[in-house]
Amino acid sequence: MARQYSIKDENWLPYAKQDLLGYRNDAARLRAIVDSQPDCVKIVSRDYKLVDMNLAGLEMIDCYHMDEVRGADLFGVVDEEYHSVFKKSIDDAYAGKTTDVEFNITGLRGSKRRMSQHCAPIYNSEKSGEIIEAVAVSRDVTDQYEAYIALEEAKFMAERANNVKSNFLATMSHEFRTPLNAIIGFSEIIKSESFGKIGNDRYRDYIADIYESGHHLLDLINDVLDISEIEADKRILTKEMIDVDVFIQRCVSSLKVIAQRREVEINLDIEEDLPELFADRRSLKQVLNNLISNAIKFSTEKSAVLIKASHRRDHMVIKVCDEGIGIPEKDLRKITNPFFRGQEEAMIAAPGTGLGLSIVKSLVDAHGGTLMFESQEHIGTIATVTFPILCPISERKEY
Repeated sequence: MARQYSIKDENWLPYAKQDLLGYRNDAARLRAIVDSQPDCVKIVSRDYKLVDMNLAGLEMIDCYHMDEVRGADLFGVVDEEYHSVFKKSIDDAYAGKTTDVEFNITGLRGSKRRMSQHCAPIYNSEKSGEIIEAVAVSRDVTDQYEAYIALEEAKFMAERANNVKSNFLATMSHEFRTPLNAIIGFSEIIKSESFGKIGNDRYRDYIADIYESGHHLLDLINDVLDISEIEADKRILTKEMIDVDVFIQRCVSSLKVIAQRREVEINLDIEEDLPELFADRRSLKQVLNNLISNAIKFSTEKSAVLIKASHRRDHMVIKVCDEGIGIPEKDLRKITNPFFRGQEEAMIAAPGTGLGLSIVKSLVDAHGGTLMFESQEHIGTIATVTFPILCPISERKEY
């Protein structure tokens, strides 16, 4: 509180001089503090004019001295498209609110900057609740903003390139399937000798190779088509209630020939009274067929594959366990990456694109589920799929 003086007091002048000097020192100290800040600190009037600004602020607007811009309309430096944003921040300050906004400015000599501003009211110390001015602290975020824009542009270009690639692969896969089906069909007719015996055993071997290679190529194309549809968001999920017990048994039945060929036994451990699963039948079949066929393919001869199904509250849990070669720990996080094939997998001359598990993960994700792998080399692998039993989405969804 200011000291009170009386004219009758003969010693009032020295005290007044001392207080005035103190006020000046305080003002100089505060000014030095404000001027030392790297951010722009400015006082703005109700009509959006500049009352005062620190040295950093003057530098940001290409100004050498405060006298050049004191009382100037700040809309002269704020870019026109941001006038309403800046105006509202000042209006809010005079209404007693603090705001954070971003806008672009153009300095007096043409420099361009992106500013992030915090604006707040200044209250009258002598009269409670009265707002006398607004203070705005602005930070130059040009570098961060440009980096963000560059990142967004790069992301957009990457997504665009990925969509072009996926659409191209999907289109080409469709185009390949038509002549390939003809090759498989005609080779099957020749292989079965429908129109007469093949005169040379070597031709019989060749046509068998053509038939098998055609089927292998068709499988690869189907995998590429599936992953392309998923990446291009063109996969349609038609959901229905599925009896998991019956469904698993049918999947196992279709793979028994492969298992018998490798002398691998398939065992089931399915919980009684399993609830039905709300899922896309085609997708669920792909998930189970991929996991079970992988377990058979990488199992050692005369070993067993165990398929377990149970439920926990509102989730269905399906496990596919094998006693095969296992997956190295370094590869566990990568096995669902498209086209990834581990070293051990490549050594077993098993045909495939490395897309199977990538497709499985995408389809499980589309159902709101999870896919996990536990493995030990030369001991075996456990693949665990968890599905929500009921998903709060429409029965027919474009994914």
